[in-house]
Amino acid sequence: MKHQIIAPPQHLSDYIRMFWFLEFDASPENIFTHLSFAHHCCEITFCYKGQFKVQSATNPTSILASGIYGQTLHNSTITSDQSFGIFGIYLYPYTLKQLLGIPACALTNQMLDMRALCGKTGEELEEKIMLATNNQERVSIAIRFFESLLRNIQSENTAICRSIKTLSNNYNLVSVNALAKNHYLSLRQFERKFKELTGFAPQKFLRIVRFNALLTKPILNDRLIDIALDFGFYDEAHFSRDFKELSGLSPKKYFKTAYKAASDRGIVQVL
Repeated sequence: MKHQIIAPPQHLSDYIRMFWFLEFDASPENIFTHLSFAHHCCEITFCYKGQFKVQSATNPTSILASGIYGQTLHNSTITSDQSFGIFGIYLYPYTLKQLLGIPACALTNQMLDMRALCGKTGEELEEKIMLATNNQERVSIAIRFFESLLRNIQSENTAICRSIKTLSNNYNLVSVNALAKNHYLSLRQFERKFKELTGFAPQKFLRIVRFNALLTKPILNDRLIDIALDFGFYDEAHFSRDFKELSGLSPKKYFKTAYKAASDRGIVQVL
């Protein structure tokens, strides 16, 4: 398996969390499986080689297509039994609102192809990415595309976007009332603006961010209760219910199983 994460250039780092690619020689005897968890960020993916099947609790089995995948409360299983290559652009929740004027709530639990997202320009971007000869070239193409969008930035949202970025990268226990107060907005005004930028009501967003943040935490002496209390859960039972709903796995299974790779978006297994 060949996997790489590439940091964006500094001038795009407020909008792109990372570029990544994954290549693997899967086969019917060596099936690739990715368990995708609920996540608060959106992502653009390009399947430049091979094919994937996707199955979730809300949708029947379908083919994973290139396009933009919005933030989601659902978990899903992605599999491939053939050699594949996939390139991804991992975005902050507010990026499409800030650069394309598309409210994040329009993409929650949704997938759009690139033409539906940004017309002919999106179609041309997909064609260039698919025809590129290597992933460094794909990164360069994506950088130029996002640089062309910087002129669209909506500066009135900058302060809230900064808070969303901070929470995405370094979750901390904070109340919605405190966030609204910090931005000098009424609770109702803040909730409306926040949902437009993230796709979720603030409380739901914080719940998913908390879940994504705890996935990489080590546990000592099998004490799940330590993680539960550190992240503000009432008790271990509350932690287990929330974890199972957002991941499809019990925390005991997740933290005790050795996986091929792990991230805040899910786990990868090679069966």
